[in-house]
Amino acid sequence: METTRVRLRFLPHPHVYGIILPINLMQQLQLRPRQRITITLGKKEAVAVVLNDKRNPDSNVVKITSLLQDELSIPHGGLINLKREGETLRIGPAIGIVTTGVRRDPRNPIGPRTSFFQKLLQAQEGKGVFYYIFSPHDVDWSKNEVVAWFLRKGKNGSYVWRKMKTAMPDVIYDRVPSRSAEKHEAVRDFKYKLANYPNTPMFNQGFFNKWGVHQLLYPNPEVNEHIPETYTSPSLQTVRNLIKKYPIVYLKPKNGSLGYGIVKVVRSGGGYDVSYHNGSGNVKRHFTKLSALYQHIFRSRRVSSYLAQQGISLMTYQGRPFDFRVHLHKNQLNQWVVSCTAAKVAGSGSVTTHVRTGGTVIPGDELLQHLFGRQKAMMVERISDASIRLATAIEMAKGIDLGELGLDMGIDTHGHVWMFEANSKPGRSIFKHARLKQADYESRKLLVDYSCYLANF
Repeated sequence: METTRVRLRFLPHPHVYGIILPINLMQQLQLRPRQRITITLGKKEAVAVVLNDKRNPDSNVVKITSLLQDELSIPHGGLINLKREGETLRIGPAIGIVTTGVRRDPRNPIGPRTSFFQKLLQAQEGKGVFYYIFSPHDVDWSKNEVVAWFLRKGKNGSYVWRKMKTAMPDVIYDRVPSRSAEKHEAVRDFKYKLANYPNTPMFNQGFFNKWGVHQLLYPNPEVNEHIPETYTSPSLQTVRNLIKKYPIVYLKPKNGSLGYGIVKVVRSGGGYDVSYHNGSGNVKRHFTKLSALYQHIFRSRRVSSYLAQQGISLMTYQGRPFDFRVHLHKNQLNQWVVSCTAAKVAGSGSVTTHVRTGGTVIPGDELLQHLFGRQKAMMVERISDASIRLATAIEMAKGIDLGELGLDMGIDTHGHVWMFEANSKPGRSIFKHARLKQADYESRKLLVDYSCYLANF
């Protein structure tokens, strides 16, 4: 049955588990006065009696008695969805974002990441969902309940954080912030219990490993034209073979992020130039022998934690190489769509295009217009098509629900599209650009839409 959007209110009544509906909504939901029906919110349920709101026969207001509100741990009223499924009437959906570092401070409940989560939750506006943040410590499995932080509008229109007890959600978005946090006992225990918990999908579980993604995609004829040649735990001979074949080779940490630890090796004048960022600045050195370069690089880095990858001669903008962060989302029809394409132009002397090493963000449309003019639409289509095929291939190969991906893509000097990295927990720093505000909003809305799809609302 179709989802119906209603306005939910509460009626003080300490003795009856009741839901009061106008006759038009009763007919729509195929309910009868005095009928008893199971009502659910997330993973909580209660049997209630259906009552007819004779005073307001044509409204879209649904009232729930305070007794039923308490039993289901309904956190607040307002715009919400109803859905009849067999002998059950569902209220929701309840969408939970799980993370760590949740505090008791009502001004900064998620510490320095509070503003990040505040923006995510603002996307609930007009969607009719219960949307909240919780940590693995906040779950009471025996009661199907969770203590969570909600973002609500105060009387003066500003947002305030409210901590409330509510039902375990219909669907969970994994925003555990780091690989080290993933290893916390509470997080591991939560994910183990959730795996054995009925019908509660969690999307974007865990982090990707660069080599793991390469192994999934390189054998796939649908997408392998976009994947650079890559080897794990590279020996000196592996690096030598690659640098003979390609003028540029990258050495990358398997589990790195933000460009940390990436080393660029370039054939140069009978020798080799090596560049990397050492924390205080960009370093560039020349070696006449590859063996000396290899020893220099791996004197403080573990070979087993690195990959060697074919370097791509990227197109340049104002003399500097650039690549793209393509942000993709699943929509409410479970289809991949591109929500944002941002170009990242490398900083002077930088190995990567990352902003923290001097890179600059430019809306992808603007850069492509500048470089390609009338052929811009063709290039946008080429990047989008490759991105959606890659996202589809990753999700199928991983066999998990994915609602968003951040792909690092590049165009070489021949116009061919490449993918360098896939991120299951993409950062949102590109959206700080003034001309990407609308893309930021669309991206956050799509997270809610996909959650509604997974929750079957």
